[in-house]
Amino acid sequence: MRECISSVIKWLIENSGLAHWVTLFLLIISVCLAYNQLKGQKVQRQWQNFNEMNVRYAELLGKIPFKKEMKQSSDSFESVEEKTKIWIRQYFDLYSEECWLNEKGLLPKGMFNERIRSGVVVNLREYPILKGGYNYWKERDAFKHPVGFYTVVEEDIKRAEEKDPQNEPQDRCVKPIKPQSK
Repeated sequence: MRECISSVIKWLIENSGLAHWVTLFLLIISVCLAYNQLKGQKVQRQWQNFNEMNVRYAELLGKIPFKKEMKQSSDSFESVEEKTKIWIRQYFDLYSEECWLNEKGLLPKGMFNERIRSGVVVNLREYPILKGGYNYWKERDAFKHPVGFYTVVEEDIKRAEEKDPQNEPQDRCVKPIKPQSK
């Protein structure tokens, strides 16, 4: 590439007048503008993907079958109603889509680990039955995910089981307030 540019510049110096230099200058500016435009469109598409996934999560979370059932232990998943099992399958299918989008660079940089995975950890803590549901569907080989999806979910489950989530600033929305001394 460097040799090519050097050859073009040498040729321009030897064979051209001002018109060639102006043309080269305008070409360089055009390439830079096109690159910036494409880069901006990519970032815009990443945020659009993220927002679309948020809407889908909001719709799914708004349809939680029975909140009481969702709070029960993950050990009793076999006795859960079929619609709850299906809901949990949809939840993890949606999560796998986000994993895939992240893997392909189609989500804003850092958003997957800082926001999406942390949200899953919060949900795993809030609804313990999600863990049982994940294991139930995994045993049935129901997920056809990006290669690392199982590892991602199992790491999230471990984080959800940790005793003190306050030590993980990414898993809370607000910084804890320190009591003021009198």
